[in-house]
Amino acid sequence: MAIEKLAMMNVVGENSYVNEFIKEILLMENVQVIDAYTEIDSFRFTIDVTEENIKEILGFSFLESGINLGQSEDFTRRINLIRDAYEGEFTVDKTVLQGDIDMDQVVNNVYDIYNSLHKRHKVLKLFQEDIRLMDQSIRAYRYLKDAGVTMEEINNMRYFNCKLGALSKESVQRLKRNYGNITAVVVHVGSEEDNEVYLVLSPKDLETETNRLLKSLNFKVIEGLRDEYSKSPEEIIQWLETKRASFAKKADQLEREINEIKDTHWNDSNYAYNVFHLYTRIEDVKKTMAFSEENFYFSGWIPKKMKHAIKQRLSKFENIIILFNEDYGDDHNIKPPTKLRNTWMFKPFEFMIKMYGMPNYKELDPTPFLSISYLVFFGFMFGDIGQGFVLFLLGFIAGQKKFVLGHIIQRLGISSMIFGVIYGSIFGFENLLPALWVKPFHHINTILLTAIVVGVAFLLVAYFYGMINSLKAKNYSSFALGKNGVTGFVLYVTLLLVILAAFTGQRTWSIILLAVIAVLAVILLFMKESVSKLLNMKDASGEGHEDAGVVERVFEMFEILLSMVSNTLSFIRVGAFALNHVGLFLAFESLAKLAGSGVGSAIVYVVGNIFIIGLEGLIVGIQVMRLEYYELFGKYFEGGGIEFKPAKL
Repeated sequence: MAIEKLAMMNVVGENSYVNEFIKEILLMENVQVIDAYTEIDSFRFTIDVTEENIKEILGFSFLESGINLGQSEDFTRRINLIRDAYEGEFTVDKTVLQGDIDMDQVVNNVYDIYNSLHKRHKVLKLFQEDIRLMDQSIRAYRYLKDAGVTMEEINNMRYFNCKLGALSKESVQRLKRNYGNITAVVVHVGSEEDNEVYLVLSPKDLETETNRLLKSLNFKVIEGLRDEYSKSPEEIIQWLETKRASFAKKADQLEREINEIKDTHWNDSNYAYNVFHLYTRIEDVKKTMAFSEENFYFSGWIPKKMKHAIKQRLSKFENIIILFNEDYGDDHNIKPPTKLRNTWMFKPFEFMIKMYGMPNYKELDPTPFLSISYLVFFGFMFGDIGQGFVLFLLGFIAGQKKFVLGHIIQRLGISSMIFGVIYGSIFGFENLLPALWVKPFHHINTILLTAIVVGVAFLLVAYFYGMINSLKAKNYSSFALGKNGVTGFVLYVTLLLVILAAFTGQRTWSIILLAVIAVLAVILLFMKESVSKLLNMKDASGEGHEDAGVVERVFEMFEILLSMVSNTLSFIRVGAFALNHVGLFLAFESLAKLAGSGVGSAIVYVVGNIFIIGLEGLIVGIQVMRLEYYELFGKYFEGGGIEFKPAKL
């Protein structure tokens, strides 16, 4: 339920074991690699000046970019062919990469497997292409079986060309309407699916005109008529079917042989694929490292709690130097990535945080607050036991299929069921169960007022979040005098109390006192820069002393007051949608009564619930997201963070 504390890890080791070192980094899956050159140039990659480290320190003066693995294109081509032969059966599995890797043996295995597969695979492709062409010809000649001529006679015609093709039924009607304009003999020879097949005999002198007409009719030529076949169509078909059967038999035999080789060498092939993938990733990591003649230099972010475990795991390498930096001070050039850490209940909502933007390393994790507020708002608007249960089931099924929103929908379904119990509503029916609180449609004012009160409560929490974030970021001017800081908070609370006192008939002097406090808060906000300068109060970024013009400050104050009002009133939509949820079902209930009792009525109720769950559920979800992003995030969310992405296979 917080942002994970990170530490910078700098490592110096010998080039002789660089591949094994990077392999350990990839298998650990808890180190985000960064550019070592940048760290060295920024003097953040420092080594203790001792006699033992003199060689590593001197290496800073002779650094080069990452070493190329030098894997040959031939090896890459062969491993890719093997992968294609297995049709994507391989998956990256780090368990098969534990222990030492004999790269020479892996290369030899790849070449042996390739040599066994390549020739057979090549011949099989030739057989399959020949079979495809023969199937094409068999299909074409079947339409000409009753022609009563040999193909030699057709092919040797001096003055006519022959085409076989298909027309749609619509094109056939257009053809019939234009028989008088056709410069060819068109003979119907068969049908296939939704098309009609025609043989077209056209004079060679009118070939261009005929082709133009056929193109206008979307004439689809049927391939397969070959000049090398001279006998009758029936004889050609018989000869092709015999030849095809022979080729198919040989192709089946080759497929069996290839499958036997694949089964025999599956483990070696899978291992080779994983090793190849590992070394490709090693190459990627090397591009971020620096190298001297004898040493490599590596930098990366790690979770602070993993520091000792990682050091112990890497200590197996000889003469390795591992340094950790946990104190970043006020250096704004160092921007640690953000790793969110939440319990199983809140973790799915990290998706919604990342969709808006990653929080920066120094602010509070907004996930728990967003999770709780989202569940409360959604349940308030969509409270129903039955419909919530359907949402829960849909979310469970989607979660099992790895759909990213599945686990969120599960939790929204639970929230909907809880509020359904509070409202006494099940599948829209409010007369079956007693309400633990109120029936929304019978207590409209109560629902709307409660929605605003709940919204105000979350806004107050958002103010506290924002103030804590300002302190953590050392933005003291924004904390004390900002519109989302202490002064803005006091102004908002005071205005709320003034309105409350006025509506509850409090004494005039208490209203005047609150109004005076509100005016003082407005003055502090108006004179933020001047007061900050007087108190020598700055933000960590150096802001806080820049004076704005009077007109600009007036408009800014107007915007602040207006946003406070609009933020508060925005939450009335929570109550409005709770009422809309009930009203929509009442509309379907009226339709069900018109349909009468029995099956018709039941169908209307089922369709109504499906409509409400699908459409209104989506709309409510979007409305809650709007409240989170526009009304609450603006009070505390800083953003601008970079997600922690550890190097892995």
